[in-house]
Amino acid sequence: MKLRISPRLSAGFTLIELMVVIAIMVTLASIAGTAIYSHMGAGDEAKCRAQLEQLHQLGIKYSQDIAHPALLPTSGMDDNEDTDTVNETDGWWISIAPELDAVVFPRQMGGKMKVSSIFHCPADHRADIGSDSTFAADEKSVSYVSWTDATEDPENPNSCIRTTAKQNLDKLPWLSDGNPVKGESVTSSDSFKKMVMPAAERHNGKIMVVYASGMVKAIEVEEDAAADKLFRKFAPDLAAKAEKEGKKGKNGKKARQAADDEE
Repeated sequence: MKLRISPRLSAGFTLIELMVVIAIMVTLASIAGTAIYSHMGAGDEAKCRAQLEQLHQLGIKYSQDIAHPALLPTSGMDDNEDTDTVNETDGWWISIAPELDAVVFPRQMGGKMKVSSIFHCPADHRADIGSDSTFAADEKSVSYVSWTDATEDPENPNSCIRTTAKQNLDKLPWLSDGNPVKGESVTSSDSFKKMVMPAAERHNGKIMVVYASGMVKAIEVEEDAAADKLFRKFAPDLAAKAEKEGKKGKNGKKARQAADDEE
C-alpha cells in the first residue's frame, strides 16, 4: 500500500503560518531580553548599594581621625596645603580615598589620583574605567556626588557634614548617584537638578543615596517631577532649611530696601 502525502503538508508552511511563527519568536525574544536586562539592572543596583555602604565606612573612618573629628567630607572642602599632590576642592573622594589601600597618588600637582573601582557605579557609562582595580578619578569617572547641610560653616553652603550635630542623620544625604562638578556639592534644588537628576537613567528611574547615618535607599525619580519636589523627597530637612534661609534673605532684602527708601 502506497502512503499518500497530503498536498497541504507537502507544500510546507503557508505565508500566514510563517508570519505567526515569526511573531511568536519575536515576542519570546523580547520577553527574554527584557528579563535579562531587568536582571542586569537589579545586579547593578545591588552593586551600587554595596559600594555606597563601603564608601560610608570609609567616611566613618575618615571622621574618626583626630584631624577632622565627626566630619563627612564634601566637594566644597578647603584645600589642605599639606597634601601638595592633590587639591581637596576637586572632589570629596580626594579626602577618603587615602583610607583605602587601593589608591595611587599622582606624582605631580594637578595629576589625577587613582582610586578603587568602588567609586564608579557599574551603570554609569560616561567613562570606561576598564577592568583594573583602580582608575583615574575625575568628574566623569567618579559616579557619586556629595551633599551638605552647611552645619559646619553656615557661611559656606558646601561645607562638611558634621555627624555629631543635633539633627536626623537618616534624612541627611551624604552621597548619591550623580555627575560631579568640580568643587561643588548638592546644596539646593538647583544643584540637585544639575548633578543628581541626570543619573536617574542608571537604575531604571531610581537614584541610589547613602545618608549620613549609613542608611542606603533607592529613591524613585518621577520623570515629570520638578527638581524642588524631588529635592524635598531626598532631603526634607535640608530643603526646609534652604527655604527658611531663602525667606530670611528675602525679608532682609526687603528691610534693606525699605531703609534705603527712607534715606
